[in-house]
Amino acid sequence: MQGTNKPTTLGRSRRPKDRGFTLVELLVVIAIIGILVALLLPAVQAAREAARRSQCSNNLKQIGLAALNYESTKQRYPAGSITHSLAIENPYYGTWTVSLLPYMELTALHDQWDETVHLSHENNRVLRESLVSSFACPSDINTTQIAKPESGPGYQLDWAPGSYRAVSGHSLGREGWDYWDDANSSKEANQETMPTWSRGIMHCVVEGASGSRNLKPVKIAQIVDGTSKTMMAGEYHTETYQSRRTFWAYAYTSYNQSSAFVESRTLIPDYERCVQIGGGGVNTCKRSWGSMHAGGGIQFVYGDGSVKTVQPDVDINIFASWAMIADEGADLSAPTRPSR
Repeated sequence: MQGTNKPTTLGRSRRPKDRGFTLVELLVVIAIIGILVALLLPAVQAAREAARRSQCSNNLKQIGLAALNYESTKQRYPAGSITHSLAIENPYYGTWTVSLLPYMELTALHDQWDETVHLSHENNRVLRESLVSSFACPSDINTTQIAKPESGPGYQLDWAPGSYRAVSGHSLGREGWDYWDDANSSKEANQETMPTWSRGIMHCVVEGASGSRNLKPVKIAQIVDGTSKTMMAGEYHTETYQSRRTFWAYAYTSYNQSSAFVESRTLIPDYERCVQIGGGGVNTCKRSWGSMHAGGGIQFVYGDGSVKTVQPDVDINIFASWAMIADEGADLSAPTRPSR
């Protein structure tokens, strides 16, 4: 009897031995991961900037609501700044940002303000050196660094930085007195070059000085162009020359107020570049607007509390008209000027 056939192993598949990546395969994987990271990085950065822009917009929204609550209580908007003399170098006793503190849930900081003395006084040191996140845009730079401004009665002192400025009004920007953040704007002699209707919602107010036009803070009924069409505060960031940046509580002229000029160079976030471009003089660059946001869009809060973005390539004449409480159809590039 023949033996039983034994099962054959022919046809069975052998399990291959496990092995690692070759050097070439490992390099390919690393290259693919690098490409994916490179593709994702801009998206991550864009998402972060969108979040920063949103927070910045929310800050302006809170400023707008605070201003409206202030107006509802006082029957007027806050003054851009307050001084008691027509001399530009004299001290300032108040400013719009300080006035709004109680309406932004910052009453404790407002209580540090001694309004019987000027803002540069030692009694107001805690106030002026306090970092306030509501006045700092996350897209701006150096917002946590106390610094000294370049000029004015408080230039030797430390001031906390900020990112937002009041819109003081429209100006020619050709002379030292042609700015609504300057006490000189209240001189009776300047009525012709700086008519009352060309001021902004928050401008410099001079109290009790002889020879003054006795201008008062703006009431809502005086905004003839409409609150939704009149800018109240906006962004100013600068990549260069940080001693000319925004300081939220420094009321002297341009440090927390800016103007609208018929000059496009004043809508870029770079003080030194603005000066290099040239135009109506260096003082216009001190009163510029600009942001670090992607695309350069500048956010403004309007008199009704709404927040809108203005692009740097906006029609500059229209932009200037948005800065005034009543433009009256004026030729913004060349209003009448008296001989001096």
